Amino acid sequence: MYSSQFITRYGTGIVYATDQGVVKVEIPDLSRREAVHQNMLPESNSSGITDQAAQMLQRYFQGEQVDFGDIPVVLEGMTPFRQKVLSVIRNLTYGKICSYGQLARECNSPHAARAVGGALASNPMPVIIPCHRVVASDGCLTGFSAPGGERTKSALLKMEGIEFKGLLVVTKQLVMHRTSSR
Repeated sequence: MYSSQFITRYGTGIVYATDQGVVKVEIPDLSRREAVHQNMLPESNSSGITDQAAQMLQRYFQGEQVDFGDIPVVLEGMTPFRQKVLSVIRNLTYGKICSYGQLARECNSPHAARAVGGALASNPMPVIIPCHRVVASDGCLTGFSAPGGERTKSALLKMEGIEFKGLLVVTKQLVMHRTSSR
């Protein structure tokens, strides 16, 4: 297992990978007003994959529009449905959002919005697999399993330029582009 750290104004994050690709990302809690300055871990056993992903994540958290589509990810050990959901959501680009129902339809399971939510909740690679870009059809954020929960999700979406009205995402922004799966 390889790992690389990335520094953000919110704290430190870590990318973990095997030779095949990224398997896990730990992002900092964006809901905090001040960064938790964690002690840097001792020199890690990094790889080209973890170094590249960590550099891209650091740029993303600095506000740069970053496309993680070329970062290899490992989805083995998940059900085929969860693999499909996580693969399809990788096509949702920076600054775009969709609803759980739209994503379910995109996965050819139009009545599986709740199952889509479960698949996204199990996402071990937040931001690289952008589960934060999926919201309820009425604009509710409805949870986020990374540190900080919905507050972190809201901060990520605002960082990407998503418009809010109070605590709700403005739903006229909901899109889902049909593109080839990665």
